[in-house]
Amino acid sequence: MDAWGITLLAMFVLLAVSLAAMTWMVLREQRIRERAGLREWTTGLALQTLAWPLFAVPTHVLGGAVQAIACAMLVAGYAAMLRALLRSLPATRARTPLSWAVLYLPALVLLLVLLLPAQAPQARIAMFWSAALLTVLLAARAPLRRRGRRPAPERALVVLFAVAALVCIYRLAEQAWNPQAGPAFDAGMTPGQQLALAYFLVAPVFATFAFLLLQLERQQRWLEDLAAEDALTGIHNRRAFVELARKRLARARGDGLAALLMIDVDGFKAVNDVHGHAAGDRVLANIAARLRAAARDGDVVGRFGGDEFCMLLTGAGIDDATERAERVRAQIAASPPTLDGATTAVTLSIGIAHVREGREADLDALLATADRRLYLAKRAGRNRVIDRDVEVALPAPA
Repeated sequence: MDAWGITLLAMFVLLAVSLAAMTWMVLREQRIRERAGLREWTTGLALQTLAWPLFAVPTHVLGGAVQAIACAMLVAGYAAMLRALLRSLPATRARTPLSWAVLYLPALVLLLVLLLPAQAPQARIAMFWSAALLTVLLAARAPLRRRGRRPAPERALVVLFAVAALVCIYRLAEQAWNPQAGPAFDAGMTPGQQLALAYFLVAPVFATFAFLLLQLERQQRWLEDLAAEDALTGIHNRRAFVELARKRLARARGDGLAALLMIDVDGFKAVNDVHGHAAGDRVLANIAARLRAAARDGDVVGRFGGDEFCMLLTGAGIDDATERAERVRAQIAASPPTLDGATTAVTLSIGIAHVREGREADLDALLATADRRLYLAKRAGRNRVIDRDVEVALPAPA
């Protein structure tokens, strides 16, 4: 075996090892969170790994049908990998099974055309590279149109498939000016054939490692989001709220206004005593959903613990923050959560601490101020908003 044959064998071994690693990941997936596209990527690797040995079958066997199947399997393998990449992109729109199947259409058409008898080898090669190029182009639209910062593994995958498209174009051009009857898998291959063969053997290996890194990054982000989420209400928990609020305030750093709302649910203990803790959990989830609906872009909503919530309103002046807090309070008072058709006597008490323009924000000081004013709102009779330190009159005894 010459040096070129050894190189091909080594590349094929790498491809087989990648397939084994992906198969292990699929088996492991049953014990962890499902990862989008993992099985389909493995299917693509399997199709390519099985296709390459078929090219060693002589072309006269079964009238060239084995070669046709091998070509279609290679293109279908790339289609499966591209489809897996599209499934893993968070911004990709939901697709119907028909639209997903379009990616496999070039491979299917290629198979049917190559099975037709009396075709020149040069034409068969041109059809193969045309089908491979069309498959990449069909899948390229969504990744290229996606906006926002891309993770490094995703950028690497886009580059790998873009280079694959360029290789296809190069081979089509070469086939046009210097038609070849087909590779012999030896040192007599043209440089263009060697380049294309080496790339289509090695690119899936590097693409697999990049895809695995992309999946691991998505898994890490999912775990981070899970750790930052309050399990009951779905909004930020206390730790995540404090961390995100510090970042938002540091980003503003005297350039804008902000306000911190400390919110307490009035009458919540009575709900637990009368209806039970499960009903109380539903009330908290209902209020959290309303607070989240009232938030604007850049605001942060979190549950501080028990029946206390916090909201950081970014870009909100004194009057605007008070007006928004009053709107939320009035909405809950006018339409409190219901339990089994019965209306609960639940209201909100809200204390507000303001960040004035030109002053540096200290989250700990804001929390202390908002908590003090929340206490004043509770002391003054509940169901009210207080945004300054004032002397409040105690409510008349019942």
